Amino acid sequence: VRSALVQVKVFYSFNTILTTLIMMCVVFLLVSTLFCNEAAAFLAPSSIGVTARHSAMRSYVDDGAELTTPLSRKKFVEGIVQSSCGLLVLGQIKPAYASGGATAGGVYLLSAKQRYNKRVTSGLKAFLALDVNDISAVNAFFETKDEGGWEDLSAAAYLLANAFRTNSSKAPDSLPSVKSWKAFSKDIDLLKRGLAKKDMGKVASSYKNAEEKLDEYLANVELPTVMELKQM
Repeated sequence: VRSALVQVKVFYSFNTILTTLIMMCVVFLLVSTLFCNEAAAFLAPSSIGVTARHSAMRSYVDDGAELTTPLSRKKFVEGIVQSSCGLLVLGQIKPAYASGGATAGGVYLLSAKQRYNKRVTSGLKAFLALDVNDISAVNAFFETKDEGGWEDLSAAAYLLANAFRTNSSKAPDSLPSVKSWKAFSKDIDLLKRGLAKKDMGKVASSYKNAEEKLDEYLANVELPTVMELKQM
C-alpha cells in the first residue's frame, strides 16, 4: 500500500509539473502573438508605405480586442497555431531599403515633392534672375517672407533634401542632397555678409560660387538644371 501511495504521489507530482509547463508554453505563445503583431505594426518595411503600416496597426488592435473576449476550445487551439505561425513570420521580417531616386522615401518622398518642389523651383528661379548690381532687388529677395524669397526657399529646399533618404535612421547631414544644399547655403551666407557691408565685389563672387554649386543640389533632388531653370 505504501508503495502504491508513493507511486500515486509521483504520478500526481509529474502531472502537476507537466500541467505547469503546458500552461507556461500557452502563456508564452499568447504573449508572442501580441509581440508579433506589434512588431509587424512598427517594423513594417518602409517600401510598403504608410497605408500598409496603418493596416498592421489595425490588425494589432483587432487581435488585442479578440484576446479580451472569452475563447472557445476551438478558438483557443486556433490562437496557439496562429501564435506559432506568427513566430515564423516574425523571423522573416526584414527592413526593405530602396535603392534611391524617386522611391527612396516611398510615400514620404512623393509627399515632400508635391509640397516643396514648386516652392524650391520658384525661389531658385528668383535667385537666378537676380542682377547682383541691383542692390534693392537683392535686398528684396532676402527680406521677403513670401514664396520666391530666400526665407521660404531655404526652408523648403532643406526639407526637400532631407526627404531623399534610403532609410529612416540615416542622419540628415550624411545625405548627399543635404550636403549639397549646405554647400550652396554657405556661399549665400557670404553673399549676405558682403551685402551688409555693401561690398559688391564680395556679393558678385559669392553669387557666382553659389550658382556653380547649385546644379549638384538640383541633381540630388531631381529638379531641372540651372540652365533649364533660367529658361523656364
